[in-house]
Amino acid sequence: MRILYITYVDFNRATSGSGVRPGKMYRAFLQEGHQVKLLTGSQERTRREERRSDVADISAWLDENRPEICYIESPGQPILWREDRALIRKIHAMGIPIGYFYRDFYWRFPDLYPRRKDPAGRLKDLWLDHLQRQTDALLNCADIVYFPSRGAAGYFSYRDMRALPPAGEERDFESRPEPNVCIYVGGLSGGYGGETLLRAFELLNRGEVCYPLILCCREKERDAIPADLRNAPWLEIRHTSGDGLAPLYARASLAVLPIRRTAYTDIAVNVKFFEYLSYGLPIACTDAAAVAELVEKNGVGLTGGDSPEAIAETVRAMLSDPERLERWREKAFRCVKEENLWIHRVRQVVRELGEKGEGR
Repeated sequence: MRILYITYVDFNRATSGSGVRPGKMYRAFLQEGHQVKLLTGSQERTRREERRSDVADISAWLDENRPEICYIESPGQPILWREDRALIRKIHAMGIPIGYFYRDFYWRFPDLYPRRKDPAGRLKDLWLDHLQRQTDALLNCADIVYFPSRGAAGYFSYRDMRALPPAGEERDFESRPEPNVCIYVGGLSGGYGGETLLRAFELLNRGEVCYPLILCCREKERDAIPADLRNAPWLEIRHTSGDGLAPLYARASLAVLPIRRTAYTDIAVNVKFFEYLSYGLPIACTDAAAVAELVEKNGVGLTGGDSPEAIAETVRAMLSDPERLERWREKAFRCVKEENLWIHRVRQVVRELGEKGEGR
């Protein structure tokens, strides 16, 4: 199929979950044998002219070519530049089915993410509000608006809304789990639950049994680790990402998602969730609704509360049953391989947008 694929990130600089996903989808489109015309690049103000030029090239290409579908991976912010909005309106006017993945919607939760109080911050928020209204109106051009989970769609009213969560990869991977070793990869502040996780492992390690934790975070976040725990004998702090994580995953008996439960995290699905499963790691997770549903539906671990005591109990319960832990490991691999690879997400997009295009 001929596909126009629009993103708002630079694949060469994307390292976080929100930046990694567009590249994974692109490679899966190619893996499936589709012909993909790609528009990529950052919305950063310093790169405005570069983005403007790339959009103009795509618009000129459309004058001579007609893709069968257009798939858009949204930016973390609203769409900033008018030329990007004009391009989407042009694609819609051509009758090309459009699928738009709606990534971030923090603005729907003002109690959790308060607006800025300083004059400059208030002006910036007002400007973003204006751009958000423009972006939301623009999405009436989309045939399908995709969200990370089914629950997220409940906050919107587009005519066709569907779930398109992140996915994992099939790996040739040899696991060598060490006794009771757990791993967490991600941020330490806010809803990530990093400090709660550390306090949970402090509780776990008060007894005679040792529960080591491999903590992978960005180097600049090291200061977010409580000072009294930075040199704890059970804590191994690493600053690595990508392929560098593989040997750390190989050592772990399970992975932890200590997400602090809020209205927002109840509808979010972490890219790391499926990455953990790709490496055959059972998951100890809090009861944040969207991710907890995936854990329970696929039988890949246990869920519990988001307090240090509850997380500690979930981890202890999982590690105390080696036979069940091995079954969870097998189900993790199978869960990804059978229906949660990036090519499965691409097949869904191609099938659903293809159906929208029939008869046009």
